[in-house]
Amino acid sequence: MQKENLSADDMNFMLNKEAGVYGISGVSVDFRDIETEALSGGKQAILSLDVYHYLVACYVARCAVAMGGIDVLTFTAGVGEKGPISRKAIAKQLEFLGVKIDEEKNKIRGEEAEISTADSKVKVYIVPTNEELMIARETLKLVNGD
Repeated sequence: MQKENLSADDMNFMLNKEAGVYGISGVSVDFRDIETEALSGGKQAILSLDVYHYLVACYVARCAVAMGGIDVLTFTAGVGEKGPISRKAIAKQLEFLGVKIDEEKNKIRGEEAEISTADSKVKVYIVPTNEELMIARETLKLVNGD
């Protein structure tokens, strides 16, 4: 911060808006845009997705170690719900845990479904979220004093 003469607000903005996949890809914070650029051969977009997929797989593996294995892997929220490219790449890195996804089932977007193969040791699911509904419910609880 001192070297670049940044304020705390500048630094906060940089870390929260200009880092991560956007910082690597230079495209967007929206994974749809990054995937489009990656499919067009954009090297930085490809790199940002590779880093993201690797880190997600690492977090899943850490949890598997802590729990002594996993029975179910659930993809949810924006990328998990609507991102067959990301699901495939993450699952590929988790094959050592017995994760196998069906290519055809993995094309599903935004609906609840099992996408694992019949011989997968780990069941893999897509579970959509409704974050706006959850926020509304929590807000109602606060307003009602629950």
